[in-house]
Amino acid sequence: MSWLSKITGGGKSAAASGSSGAAQRERPAAPPMIVIDHHEYTPEEFALGSFRIRPYDGDLIAKQQFDFHLVFDLGNDPVNVSCRGLVVKMNEQTGLVARYQSPQPFYERKLIDYIRAWKGV
Repeated sequence: MSWLSKITGGGKSAAASGSSGAAQRERPAAPPMIVIDHHEYTPEEFALGSFRIRPYDGDLIAKQQFDFHLVFDLGNDPVNVSCRGLVVKMNEQTGLVARYQSPQPFYERKLIDYIRAWKGV
């Protein structure tokens, strides 16, 4: 152990365990919240570009385009992203399956950072 690490009170093992603890505290427990027509839904499945909500009790139908918001917290920074989606499939068994266009590049990077933290990558 070097004299600098002795003075600062840490070695490599202490620094590594401290950083992993910080990463675990910031890891989101759920996918981003999806807001459609002022109703909040937690998606059952979520990936970059698509999601599934089950059960869904709204008015959307298959092949319909719709506007929605992705809402999540990245650290202590609340993020609300406006998106445009397309209903791929809608029925009681599958729920609402939709694809969505990538948001603006600034928000897309924030969403990717959130998904990485959520998945633990």
